[in-house]
Amino acid sequence: MLGIYLHIPFCAKVCDYCDFRVLPAHQSLFQEYADLLCEEIRAFDRRHPGLLATAETLYLGGGTPSILPPACVTQLFDCLRDTGVRIGELREISMEFNPESVSEETVYNAMACGVNRISLGLQTFDPDLLKTIGRAHTVEKGLSALELLTKISAEGGLQVSGDLMFDLPGQTVRGFLDDVDRLSDYPLNHISFYGLTVNPRTVLGQKVAKGLLKVDEDLYEEMYTGGVSLLESKGFRRYEVSNFAKPGFESAHNRNYWDRGEYAGFGPGAHSFLGSRRFYAPEIYPRWRDYVRAGADPQDLTVDALTADDILSEYIWLSMRQARGLDLCGLQSLGYRLMQNGYSKWLSKGYLVHDQSDFLRLAGRGWIFMDDIVTDLMNASSNLE
Repeated sequence: MLGIYLHIPFCAKVCDYCDFRVLPAHQSLFQEYADLLCEEIRAFDRRHPGLLATAETLYLGGGTPSILPPACVTQLFDCLRDTGVRIGELREISMEFNPESVSEETVYNAMACGVNRISLGLQTFDPDLLKTIGRAHTVEKGLSALELLTKISAEGGLQVSGDLMFDLPGQTVRGFLDDVDRLSDYPLNHISFYGLTVNPRTVLGQKVAKGLLKVDEDLYEEMYTGGVSLLESKGFRRYEVSNFAKPGFESAHNRNYWDRGEYAGFGPGAHSFLGSRRFYAPEIYPRWRDYVRAGADPQDLTVDALTADDILSEYIWLSMRQARGLDLCGLQSLGYRLMQNGYSKWLSKGYLVHDQSDFLRLAGRGWIFMDDIVTDLMNASSNLE
């Protein structure tokens, strides 16, 4: 399966925790960016004629895609259609929205272009925490955006997913569970929540390093497991470590990533995966702009040609983060087997389960120890003789 990813690198405000290649929104750049992105798409289509026409999913991420003027969003979809993408036949077309850019105009324009799934970045309903992490929206704006989206969703043709964060500086377990409870009371079919990653290069990371803010890592497990239990009680199923859906509403685009499906990414630093090669264009905007204007020469791409060990690592890691787990028969098809004595301690603890269909999957507290378990599974791998 092929997915298409369009990266929109602009934000109304760069969040204090963000370590992505994003830019404060400059309206003067919006039209230029849309033109350049279309040039990059057309250059890819010339190098890979007919490939984009096979796509099954499309995802607009960022940054904040919803910050683009509706005319620019329409332009991007028209460009994709011109290169053969069957917009009306795609399984899923997702677009990330932030509350401050949710309006009837932006939402209905996205839907008119073909968007049928919106992911809304709320992060928390606590006003103090929103300020602490440097979000651009208020609680009131988040709630009004959520209410507008669910109202439009009820009219048909749109699915809405809500995103939260946890283990934020100063956040309590009760506070996070209240966020999960509040969000899941809305008529949503998909919810994601992510533990905060503190990067020392970010504004928030610098404040933590200076002792101005503190992240209580001891609360991580209680927040995570409590959130999982609460969502399960409301009919959501964990299908990936941070993603929960009611049956049939899992993200097809993201599952393609985790299943090591192919995808083509466009925009500064957007990654692609075709065959056994991962590659991406320049990450810094001015360099990416020069790359596109010069014809998007593939020699200017950064290429990661995957080794056998790389493929094994990806296969185990991406499989284990999903609820269905690691297919041991699939592992054998790659030429590897697992030595059980290398991970038996996790089986005995009940953190890992070997089911009848020959899958290894996480269970109970295994989700908390996922990194350690994956490391042991990697070390337990050996070539078939």
